[in-house]
Amino acid sequence: MARKANIAREEIHQACWDLLEQNHFPNIPRIADYFLKKDGRHASNTTLLNAISEWEELYKEYQQHQLKELNDALLPAFNHFSREITQTLGTLLDEKQVDLENQQALKESATHQGYLSLSAALCEAQESLTLISAEKQQLENNYKMLTEKHQMTVQHNEDMAAHNKVIDSQLKQTQKERDEMQLNLSQKAVDLAKLDNKVASLEEQNAALNAQLKEVKDQQKSSQESHLDKLHQQMEELAQSVARIQIKDRGEN
Repeated sequence: MARKANIAREEIHQACWDLLEQNHFPNIPRIADYFLKKDGRHASNTTLLNAISEWEELYKEYQQHQLKELNDALLPAFNHFSREITQTLGTLLDEKQVDLENQQALKESATHQGYLSLSAALCEAQESLTLISAEKQQLENNYKMLTEKHQMTVQHNEDMAAHNKVIDSQLKQTQKERDEMQLNLSQKAVDLAKLDNKVASLEEQNAALNAQLKEVKDQQKSSQESHLDKLHQQMEELAQSVARIQIKDRGEN
């Protein structure tokens, strides 16, 4: 059998954190079962309800703090990502412009210097294009990695939002259960007050009946004593009459 013992508010708060780590949102039955399995203690529903309500406020503050830390941690990454993409695109456009200008210059040079010079320039242009293509591929790879990282961050935020939505739903359910329990407690308090009034009324009636019974007993006792006095007096009168008769009989003899 579970032993009755006081459970401190801090212990209940710690139990709430333990249950949350086990993916179980705290409520009165789970907290009661937690301490029952841990050391056999149990407390009143009112004690558990008050402590869980305090923990809910602490948990809301914890969530807000976690979200703020997450935003603070991700904001520099997003800013860096934006700057890096802008710089990359700018560099790529600049290189493309330079490449087009070089090609235009090569065409003009080939017009003046002949087909041999044009072939050499085309080879150099091809080598430059190969290098630019390699750099472009590297930039695309970097962009892909940054995009994947951004998608992972977005997914994490969505998961956090979904988790928070579940927590909010559970908090609302707990609030509803708490309100229902408070309503039940209020009704029980009303019923208890009515019962106390009824008990007080019965006690008054019992006191009145006891007073009436005592009065009846006193009356009966007084009546009995009066009746006994009359019987005693009658017996004395009878004894006196018998004595007179005996005296009279003796005188006649």
